[in-house]
Amino acid sequence: MEERQPVEPTQPVLLGESELEVVTTELPPVRTFTSLGTPNYLWYWLSSVASFAGLQMQIIARGWLVWQMTGSELALGLVSFAFGVPIFLFSLFGGALADRLNKRDLLIATQAFNVVVTLAIAVLISLGMIEMWHLIAAAVATGFSFVVNGPARQSIIPHLVQKRELLNAISLNATAMNVTRVVGFALGGALLPLIDFAGVYYLVVAFYVISTALLFFISMPAGDEESAPMRRRTPAGGEMDTGPYGAATRFMADIWADLKEGLGYIRHSTLVIMLLAMAFVPLTFGLPYMNLMPAFADDVLGLGDFGYAMLLMMTGVGALIASLTIASLGDFKRKGMLLIYLALGFGITLALFSMSHSYVLSLIILVGVGAGSTGYMAVNNTLIQSNVPRHMLGRVMSIYMVTFALMPMGTLPIGAIAEAIGPATAVGAGAVVVIVFTLAVALFLPRLRRLE
Repeated sequence: MEERQPVEPTQPVLLGESELEVVTTELPPVRTFTSLGTPNYLWYWLSSVASFAGLQMQIIARGWLVWQMTGSELALGLVSFAFGVPIFLFSLFGGALADRLNKRDLLIATQAFNVVVTLAIAVLISLGMIEMWHLIAAAVATGFSFVVNGPARQSIIPHLVQKRELLNAISLNATAMNVTRVVGFALGGALLPLIDFAGVYYLVVAFYVISTALLFFISMPAGDEESAPMRRRTPAGGEMDTGPYGAATRFMADIWADLKEGLGYIRHSTLVIMLLAMAFVPLTFGLPYMNLMPAFADDVLGLGDFGYAMLLMMTGVGALIASLTIASLGDFKRKGMLLIYLALGFGITLALFSMSHSYVLSLIILVGVGAGSTGYMAVNNTLIQSNVPRHMLGRVMSIYMVTFALMPMGTLPIGAIAEAIGPATAVGAGAVVVIVFTLAVALFLPRLRRLE
């Protein structure tokens, strides 16, 4: 056997330049705004700020417009229900698309679609031709947009930041939403008496255009242009049809296979099922209070459009405090217990709000409601995204988006109950469900409490 001679290096290998990774320093700590130092995430975040600002003003204008047109809690629930139905029925399909296609391009396309829909409503209001069915149809169209936009917007974040920055990035994304809730709700409420519903809607269109334009600056990291490879399956005969019909057929077959793969993964993951349940119950029974706020402001507290906007704004103040606090935690290790505490806090403060008949007291309590709801959603979102393989994330997040559909859909039955027994009682009953469910999880699911 030939003896192998050692090979001398042609030049010395400097520390850190060998093929073996050498760790010489600790990674810098994750601070409150660490993720914004990544250019791709910064463009995404700025686009989210513009999109959320438009959305909050649209919520103010649409809710008060429906209330002025109908004076019915059931009508408020119907518009919300129309938004949620497409998400409930087709969100899985949107998640499969998000895993298969370029997430940035999907966000651009859906955001541009929102521009067109919102502009159509603004024109109808300007012409004095707006009717309830227009608002319902626009809600359905926006729901279909969210079918794709929601999973893509959620699942793109791990592609833009390091894993250790994920909680920070998701919390900063929540911060963007909550800053705009404070500013957008206040601005929308202040502008409604000045520029009327049409003016606010045109302003929403402008924000959506800005959001769409900012997305063009994101460049997906190499290898992430398509989260899942565009697999080309060969038919049983061994030949592949290369025509447009064959390509479309293959694409739909691949999407269907992706859907089954995603559902199979979720079905066999007890942890993911637990986290999805933690999203489902508080969102379905707790958050519909926001869609009933026009009725609560008018019937319970005797407020006008600006007072209604101030109530929503205070939920944004609390949400902003919570999201910034969670963003400052870095890679916090006791996320499971934090999730329990925040969900419980949301339920308790929501119950207190339902019992309040004082405007000032309601404003104070809503700070806690906003903090609890936003905090638990940010932590729950982080736990899902950090425990799911990246190639499966779009499909899992599409199930997560289904829970968001249940919030507006839940407004319809709760709106019907509110019309029968009053909004305060309906909101209070939802709060009790959230509290009881959270206590049951804390007692009987120790694995969730131990999550890091």
